[in-house]
Amino acid sequence: MAYIIYQGQNIAIPDNVKIDELAEGLKAMQNNVAYSWLTLNLAGSEPKRVRLMVGPGIPIGIVSDPLDGHEPNLSDDSLAEFVACSEG
Repeated sequence: MAYIIYQGQNIAIPDNVKIDELAEGLKAMQNNVAYSWLTLNLAGSEPKRVRLMVGPGIPIGIVSDPLDGHEPNLSDDSLAEFVACSEG
């Protein structure tokens, strides 16, 4: 199970969504100078559609368990971009 954390709320990500692709899409939206909408159709006894505004300055996070198919890469090359971005 994976969740998006948005404005202090946990929103379940549908099972058919590929987490790595979602993360890359969110990264592209955050790096864009304009704002975009992320739309998720949530299943359940009362299906819901959730629209999240994504763009510069809007914090959003993804929390997932290790079974979502993502293989963590903690090599120096993988972390170099993160370290460079966090420094400046």
